Amino acid sequence: MWLYRHHTASDIIDLDHDTGRWRPVADSEKPAGAKVLADLPVVGSYEIEDGKHFYKYWTADSRFVFRSFDDRVFEICQERRDGSIFMQDPGQRCTIEPARYGDGRLRQGLSEVKLISGSGKLLYQLDYNADYYRRLHDSDITAAGSVRDLSDWDFFIALQAAFPYFRERAESGLVELTIDNDNVATIQGARIARDDLLYAESGQTCPRTGVWAAVSDLRHSSEFSQGDRLPQHQGHDIEWVWSRVR
Repeated sequence: MWLYRHHTASDIIDLDHDTGRWRPVADSEKPAGAKVLADLPVVGSYEIEDGKHFYKYWTADSRFVFRSFDDRVFEICQERRDGSIFMQDPGQRCTIEPARYGDGRLRQGLSEVKLISGSGKLLYQLDYNADYYRRLHDSDITAAGSVRDLSDWDFFIALQAAFPYFRERAESGLVELTIDNDNVATIQGARIARDDLLYAESGQTCPRTGVWAAVSDLRHSSEFSQGDRLPQHQGHDIEWVWSRVR
């Protein structure tokens, strides 16, 4: 499975989930015409701390996991066939606090990450150089920097954010549009190749007659005719995706 280095959004590696072995992916292996990360069969990211690799990714059977450098694997959730999320341990969480020495003094620039079960059991713990990623974030003056946040740089901040995000999806039954490893999306039972997906946003003119689903929650769909003005959903502008003819 292909993973990108989190704070660079590049440096692709191929990780073997069964053995934990990895290798760099050469440019010659990447699909012809791939221009951005989304064009690659990437299923997660990794980071290197103190020479040790840490990973978070989707497995072949649709489980989202955190994997430590010593090959300990912790399942966060599983995506069902319909796109909804199931939490194995709904109370599982990730905390990040300033790291401290045994006498209580702060370890300058370092943060302490803890993975904790729903029952309060400590599953995993490590300290890492959080200040490095804060500096990278603060120094980003590119156009993309205005829409990126610290989680785009800091692997562990992104890991922490995954828990409430997936828990909310599990509790709400939300079914978001996702693309599988074969570049195929399943929309209300229909399988559509990624390159054939047709999107349009609220306020735009409907380009094709048929049933359109909300990208943010595929359970919601409506029929529109070509030329109709696509509406908002629950009072918000959204992105719609065409799913089938009437």
